[in-house]
Amino acid sequence: MGDFKKEWFAKSQVDYFTSFVSLWLSCNSWYNFHYSLNNDRKHINKIKSDTGQTNKLFKEFEKLFTGSSTKEQKSLFSNIELLHYSLNRKLLTAPKLLKPLSLNMALIDWDGKDNNNSYVDLILSNAKTKTGKLKANINGINLGDIVIVNNVQQIFAGLFEIIYQVRCLLVHGDLEPTEDNYEIVKYCYLILHDLMKPFCS
Repeated sequence: MGDFKKEWFAKSQVDYFTSFVSLWLSCNSWYNFHYSLNNDRKHINKIKSDTGQTNKLFKEFEKLFTGSSTKEQKSLFSNIELLHYSLNRKLLTAPKLLKPLSLNMALIDWDGKDNNNSYVDLILSNAKTKTGKLKANINGINLGDIVIVNNVQQIFAGLFEIIYQVRCLLVHGDLEPTEDNYEIVKYCYLILHDLMKPFCS
């Protein structure tokens, strides 16, 4: 009997590049049917700006963010933090954007993509006391290691634009299959999966 632990361990690794493309196809199918606009950019803009009941992605995001502490909320918060660190480690750039993909430079409104002032810092620095609690004058959401602005629509819009830009880079063959990029795709996948699971499973 041979010892094949390394070979089987290698095969056990999840391919998030492939899984993310499949998940995006599910998302794409939903928004094409749901909004029926004539191109992807119009769909993305609509999803980022629609805070009504019909936008199931936003409503699930809002529910997790504003609800009581649950396993699902903790998972989402953790994945957002890890995506933040992964993006800042890589400084991934996308065509048409002035700044790298980052929660520190999130593009909320696509029409402002050519204006430096349109990129919003969603991370609040110096927001905690030495004991790890939010400072009294800070209106933020504590994710654990980082604190983000207390504006659910802005956070959702910024995150969804990042996820879409990562999708574009991957599908168009512009994303090098490195370990750093793999981490970015992994957390984009996990965040989008958490938001789609309630109405797709």
